[in-house]
Amino acid sequence: MRLPEEIYEIVLARLTGEIKPEQEVLFQLWLKESEQNHREYREFCALWYSARWGNQRENVNRNSGWKRIVQVRQKQKRRRLFVRISVAASIILTIGISWLFWPQENRVRVAEHESVWNKADVTLILSSGDKVSVKNMRDNEIQEKGVVIRSDSSYLEYRKSEAITSDVMTYNELVIPKCGEYRLRLADGSLVIMNSESRLRFPVEFSGAKREVYLEGEACFEVAKDTEKPFIVHTAKADVRVLGTVFNVSAYSGEINTKVTLVNGKVQVNAGSVEKLLIPDQQFVLNNETSEIVVREVDAQNYIAWTDGLFRFDAMPLGQLMIRLGRWYDITYEFKDVSLQNLRFTGGFRKYDDIRHIVGMIGEITNVAFKVDGNKVIIDKK
Repeated sequence: MRLPEEIYEIVLARLTGEIKPEQEVLFQLWLKESEQNHREYREFCALWYSARWGNQRENVNRNSGWKRIVQVRQKQKRRRLFVRISVAASIILTIGISWLFWPQENRVRVAEHESVWNKADVTLILSSGDKVSVKNMRDNEIQEKGVVIRSDSSYLEYRKSEAITSDVMTYNELVIPKCGEYRLRLADGSLVIMNSESRLRFPVEFSGAKREVYLEGEACFEVAKDTEKPFIVHTAKADVRVLGTVFNVSAYSGEINTKVTLVNGKVQVNAGSVEKLLIPDQQFVLNNETSEIVVREVDAQNYIAWTDGLFRFDAMPLGQLMIRLGRWYDITYEFKDVSLQNLRFTGGFRKYDDIRHIVGMIGEITNVAFKVDGNKVIIDKK
């Protein structure tokens, strides 16, 4: 990147929210001068966001780019930010780590402020068919067939309170709306982190030879180990069988693919007559329309980032990305140019950021125009 030094200063100020009105005027004038300026700016943004949110696979000259960034920040004497950028740059350049500011050991953890985001109420459907607002259960307990159900603003726990004598399974169902996510501790100790617009049907107590649950949507499972009772997640198109492990299942109705991503341990995925055994950092992908199956190598952390308050995308088509944003932010969207749906984006952001900031960031890197009008986002070429 060969941006003039004064433009580097302005762009950094813009990205850190410190830009002054007169600097913004100069920036816009410079940006309109040539397509090369647009290209340089997009490369700079890609490099910047890669340091903050993950290792972007953009065609960026990292050595010279970071050297310039550090030089400018030294001149500005903003030491705190300089340290973060320098550390991020050295890590990216030496070992290519993908998650710079989020500890590996805390991956399967829901953000502390997750419940604040929920705009709609999570619903628990009891075996009787009664629907209970989880929000109204706070600090209260429900008895269901010998099991105590406890709840707070972001967590639901099933705990056996007396011996189960019946072999008949009693099922509950947890329904997560748009703009929501929730944690569920099953009676066997397994943790399920459910994403927005998802539902899980599960026994209040696992009394048979198998532990079976039924998922529509997306959830990350941290399964309590029990070698005598395999844990099985049923979806519309595939079943996942495990003994004790961490994995993510995405099985939304209406989406073209069902995906199972393994974080650690081993899982067996069955789809019709096909059986696949996954090892960590492998993903099972089933095309729901053609029944084609692919097992591929992935960075599994990308696919459970949502459980830690982040979204991460690795070369995801813009059309699929907008489906995810629509589900989380409860927005509608329109592509003025349908070819933009195939444009791929690599990057990440915090799930709790304002939608205007999110699409603005995507627009900076992809050179696509996003217009937010209430709950609708319009996407077009610039």
